[in-house]
Amino acid sequence: MLNLAEQGDTGVLQIDIRTRDNVFIVTPEGSISADQIDELATKVNGYINERDQVPNLVLHTKSVPYWANFNALKEHLHFIKGHHQMVKKVAIVSDSKLLWLAKSVVDHFVGAKVRRFNEDAIDDAIAWAQVEDDHPGSIVEMEGLPRDVVGIDIKGLITSQDYTDTLIPLVAQRKKEHDKLKMICVLGDYFDGYSPGAMWDDLRFGLSHMTTFSKLALVTDEEWIRNGAKFFGILMPTEVMVFNLVELDDAKAWITE
Repeated sequence: MLNLAEQGDTGVLQIDIRTRDNVFIVTPEGSISADQIDELATKVNGYINERDQVPNLVLHTKSVPYWANFNALKEHLHFIKGHHQMVKKVAIVSDSKLLWLAKSVVDHFVGAKVRRFNEDAIDDAIAWAQVEDDHPGSIVEMEGLPRDVVGIDIKGLITSQDYTDTLIPLVAQRKKEHDKLKMICVLGDYFDGYSPGAMWDDLRFGLSHMTTFSKLALVTDEEWIRNGAKFFGILMPTEVMVFNLVELDDAKAWITE
């Protein structure tokens, strides 16, 4: 393991190089400029040339701004794309909601796959960064619920294939066992959104199952989803309740009543 640090006028940029995992953990402190990042990237480039390996990156910080501005972040990832052409993944690890907002901006400018993780999920971020393949999203069936309750935990970026491979067959199987179903849906901290195809599938799924579910519990802290569920829930024949993530146990109790 090799540790480097760059001292600038306004901040420090530390790098923990995990040679075994082929991952660089970058920890900025203070406001880091694009020039500082470029200077550090020159040393990273030397590491790549020496070992003939291109690492994936984990950007770990507790607060923003640590770049001088978001343009510095964009220029950092632009530098990687333009000079190395091989970096595939960048994990952003932070509890800062503002920094998570940068992810959607960065996705439009760089070729690397960018994913966010909570501060306490640094190990998950490193594990994700070190594997070659990327699994953008998943619909995971929740355990410990009655058979008439369809429980799903949605993670990452959901695609149309997630509906086709997981949710639609799951509901179809449960409908064979019960005339009426209930559903609890958890969209936690690792939920990144829907692809355009998945959004269309979500609409079609909802319309085709208007009378399938007697109750729906939605568990999320995402305000836009919570507000949308409350608005459209009035128009649905299904009884809808919205819970915060910390109220997951309450949601399970309500859906199994």
